[in-house]
Amino acid sequence: MSERLSLPAAAALTLLTLGLWVYLLLFQGAGVQVANRSGAVIAGLTVCQGNGECLHRERLWPHQIWRVPLARAPGDQVKLTVQEMDGQAQSLTHTPGTTEKRAAFVVGHGGQIEIQ
Repeated sequence: MSERLSLPAAAALTLLTLGLWVYLLLFQGAGVQVANRSGAVIAGLTVCQGNGECLHRERLWPHQIWRVPLARAPGDQVKLTVQEMDGQAQSLTHTPGTTEKRAAFVVGHGGQIEIQ
């Protein structure tokens, strides 16, 4: 590539990348979000919605956020289930209001699940 084209190409790529990040961070409202604030690795996460559609994730590292791409209509129930080390499962069901864009869960210390 000639030097005449490299600067405009790099600028266009930079603007495209910046635009994508802004879209992902600010405008992607649908779905479910699970944040790990427990300080430990969480294993065996499952997010299900009222129509029976579920997604599973093996591990969620400390301070990591899982954005679950479930197409969710306002008012649909969302259930988060977390498998604990002793084989027990802890879950929480949430029905977001019509004004909430995203159902958000936080897994805190001791594996306690809260709604954000």
